[in-house]
Formats: sequence, C-alpha cells, structure tokens
Amino acid sequence: MLRLRRQLPVFSPVRFASLLSGVTGALGVGRPRARLEAQLQERFQADDVRLTDSGTSALRLALEAAVDIAPDAEAGRDVVLLPAYCCYDVATAAVGAGVRVRLYDLDPVTLGPDWPSLEAGLKGGAAAVVVVHLFGIPVDVERCARLATAAGALLIEDAAQAFGGRSGDRPLGALGSLGVLSFGRGKGVTGGGGGALLANDAAGREALERVRARPGPGGPGWLEIAHLAAQWLFGRPSLYGLPASLPWLGLGKTRYRRPWPPRDIARGPAAATVSNWRVALAEAGVRRERARRLGDLAPVNMAAAVKAGACPLRLPVSSADTSGRSVLSPSEIEGVVRSYPKPLGALPPAADWERPDGGCPGAEFLAMHLLTAPTHSRSRPDRVRRVLTADRVREDR
Repeated sequence: MLRLRRQLPVFSPVRFASLLSGVTGALGVGRPRARLEAQLQERFQADDVRLTDSGTSALRLALEAAVDIAPDAEAGRDVVLLPAYCCYDVATAAVGAGVRVRLYDLDPVTLGPDWPSLEAGLKGGAAAVVVVHLFGIPVDVERCARLATAAGALLIEDAAQAFGGRSGDRPLGALGSLGVLSFGRGKGVTGGGGGALLANDAAGREALERVRARPGPGGPGWLEIAHLAAQWLFGRPSLYGLPASLPWLGLGKTRYRRPWPPRDIARGPAAATVSNWRVALAEAGVRRERARRLGDLAPVNMAAAVKAGACPLRLPVSSADTSGRSVLSPSEIEGVVRSYPKPLGALPPAADWERPDGGCPGAEFLAMHLLTAPTHSRSRPDRVRRVLTADRVREDR
C-alpha cells in the first residue's frame, strides 16, 4: 500500500517565485550568472568566483588546479588527501581529476579529521588536502590550514553541505584557499543544480586562474528547472511518499557516480538560486535551532557546535552504544535514515588509493553506525526525538 506521508531526510526551500525566475533565466532574461557571482562575492568576500554545473565539478576543478600549481620537483605533487568518510561525489571529483588519492581517517565523535591520521598522510607530500564540513558540522579549518601550509599543500574546503554555517565571523566556504559550494537538490540553498569554486587567498587565486577556462558552456537549464519544480511540488511530507516509492528515482539512495566533463552553471539554475537565497538563509536559522534542541542525541557536542556557527543540514546520530552494539533503528517514515553506507575506500574506483597504516577505523564505524535525522522546517522535532530514543529506552529495560 502506497503511503504518501513520509518525512524528507533533508529539505531545501523552493519558492514558486523562484521557479518563475528560473524559467525567465533559462529564456535568457537578465544576467543570472552575473547576479549569482555578485551574491557570492558579497556573502563570502571571495577574491574570485567560478560558477560550475555542480559542486562535484567545482571540487574536480579545485583538485586539478592544486596539482597544476604544485612544484614539479615536490614529492607527492599529484597526490590529494581525502577524508575516508564523506559524500561519494568527493570520490567522483577525484576520479575525474585524475589525481592520486591518499585517505585520512575521521574522528567519529567530531566528524572532523583524526589528527594523527591527517598528519601522517601529509608526511608523504601532497598537492592538496580536502576537508569536508560533513552535514554542516564545521571542521577546525584553522588547524587544517596550519598543517597543510607546513606540508606545502593547498587547503580545499568543501562546504557543499554547510550553507548558513559560520566559523567566527566568516561563512564556511571562505576559510580554505579554495572553497567549494553546491546548489543541487538537498543542499542549503538550491536552484535545481549548480555549484561554485571560491578563491579566498593568493594561492587560491592562482589555482582558480589555471582552470577558469576548462568548463564547457552551460545551457538554459530546462532539465534542472523541471527537477526544481518537482522538488517544489513533492518536497512536503504529505506527498513525498510518492516519489520516494519509485525505485528508479533513487531518492535517499547513495550511489557512486562516474565523472562527467565540468560545465558552466546553466542560466535557469543560476537565476533560481539567487531568488531562493533569502528563504534559504531563513531556513538555515530554523535548522540551527532544531539542531540545538535535538543536540543531546548527537555524538557531536551540538550545543557548542551551534554556538560556534554550525548549521546542520542533517543531525548526525550514532546507532551504537558505548560498547558498539546497535541500539537504534532508522525510520524512513520520519526521515531518520542511514548515512553513507560505505567509506570511500570501499568504492569501486578506490582499489589503488593509499590508506593510513592503521586503516580507517573511524570511517568504518561511521559507515556502520551513523544515522542522520531531519532538522528542517517541515520536520517534527517531537517525532524525531521519539524515534531517536525509542529503541534506546527498550534496550535500557
């Protein structure tokens, strides 16, 4: 029996007016790409901006650029360090860039780097280090930057899931030499597709200039606007069960995607992203508050993280107790779902990737036990809390 009501694991607000802006932008009205660049310059105070068809393409360009500017005589000049657990599109970008990959482990409590693992990975030399604000939980970018600089590596900050988050007085995405943003489905701000590469310092400017001309031309973006219209219509709990029940759509499924040639952002998504900007910032405030209310259920110190500027796209929750037993089950009806089911090192293209000597136990733990819960404005915190405590209460008895 089809059940229409089903909670969205993640929600990006879309106004009907934004759909109309996307249509007019696709038709060539106005200068949507220039307007989006100006919006990004204003918020991130970036030295330079390059718009792309996706955050994956932006990260691919960043990796290509890092290798391009690395000194020829430097050890590991074609090596990039990636976190062993994150969105699979990070792997897609690395494969597309043709770089050698060395993994570093994550701390399953903070979701940031396991510092000994990262330091060990840098000893072999590297062109770049990628840090990811997983689910919008900020990484200690300053510490990462010190380690990367000492090793002669470019720091690439992947803030695709971190729209609305800050570190001090600076938005996430503005802290690394290069910052990566995404405007795709399920991100903090969406236009149906698109991404951006930000240059935030002199090294970032040099790197971005190397790859500025590489993406192919973008088109009107009618397909992306059609996807955005579907998101506007079905992005509500009363209807989401319909598309979620269609297996060929793959909603909520995590799959590795093969690389594609980077392109410019299409006109329609650029216009829709600009139009959605204000409502996305308002939604970020809602996510921040709901994460604070549910934060006692997360392994991360969510109260401190939110106070420091975190704006979780989803709330990370461990299904395991302190002994490693699984005591919490997902609930797709309420949007509490398993996260990425495999570490990056278990994906098809990773056979030749370098691993730390001690392996990646943190990443393996997260792949086995990490759940995420919704924090968006259409979720019900009381129902989420009920799901996240029910199994634990039964286990305690």
